[in-house]
Order: sequence, then C-alpha cells, then structure tokens
Amino acid sequence: MNYVILNGMYEDDSFIPRVNQMVSEEFQRNKYTGDTVILHDKEIKPCLGCFKCWVQTPGICIIDDYGREVAKRMIQSDVLVYITPINYGGYSAELKKALDRSIGLLSPFFRIYKNEIHHETRYDKYPNLIVIGTLEKPNTEQEEIFTTLVKRNVLNLFSEKYSSQVIYKDDDDATITKKIERSLAIVGEGNE
Repeated sequence: MNYVILNGMYEDDSFIPRVNQMVSEEFQRNKYTGDTVILHDKEIKPCLGCFKCWVQTPGICIIDDYGREVAKRMIQSDVLVYITPINYGGYSAELKKALDRSIGLLSPFFRIYKNEIHHETRYDKYPNLIVIGTLEKPNTEQEEIFTTLVKRNVLNLFSEKYSSQVIYKDDDDATITKKIERSLAIVGEGNE
C-alpha cells in the first residue's frame, strides 16, 4: 500500500517537520511506501474557479503547475495524509490552495450521499484520509471547527476510513507516536 503526505507547513515552522518525520517512520514500520510533498516548496497557483477541470479537461486542472501533480498523487494513493498548522480552525493556506486545485477529482454531477447532496465520484477508488493538525496549546473552539471541517472534507473525498488528530507543540514523542499509531490503525486496513 502507498501513502502521500501533503505537508501544509509554513516555511518557518520548526515543529511540523518533526511530526512529518514521525508519521513517515510509522508508515515505513508498517511496510507502506510513499513520501511527502512540502507544499510551500512547490509552485501551486490558486484555483481560478473556472470549472474547466470539470467540463473542458475532465479531471485535469487547466493551470499547468505542480497542482496537477498533487491531484494525481492524491487519487493514486491508498492513504492520503494532510499535516497542517490549524489556523482559526482550518487548514494552512498552503494546504487549502492544493486542495482547492483538486476539485477535478470529483464529477460536476450530483447525487445523494449519506442523505446529502454531493458531487458524483469521477474515479473508482478514493484514498483513506488522515488529517493531523497542530496547535501551540489546546483550544476547544479551534479543535471543534477543525474536526467538523475534516468530517465535511471526508464526505467530499469519499474516503471510506479517516482519522483526525490534533497534536500540541508540547506533546512528547510518546504522545505524538500514539496519536499517529491510532490514526494508522483506523485507516490502515486498505482501500481495495
């Protein structure tokens, strides 16, 4: 099985690289193959909102930059991981920009899914999802918003299994490892 980590850290973040390394090591211990995309290192322009990825070039963004590669890697992974600082309960701008550019992974048509109207799937398989957000210290309001955001994104990504974790900057390695192990145990059975 394979994974891809979309790392939404900002350039000056000194904590997320440690978390990313620990996530990668846990995947390797479990015999997964994959790697990390440091999003701020890649040229990914913002989504134009033109919907051409739906109607003119189905599944492929018209902007020819690394955003295309991110969407391709997302849909080809068995487990997709987002690592991001939590900003006002949401994802970092780096991660949000990449996710906006992946809208073409869905069809422009609608269906009822879990008693709600959602876009149709474009592909036969979608990855399971692990989302790890980081905070300086506990913040109930931001954590609730973050958890709700992840649940809503899971519906749009059609992930069969998902896990959401918040890691605090003062968590020790043992605590971080347990959170990572818990996430992988939830999603790690495959998506075949």
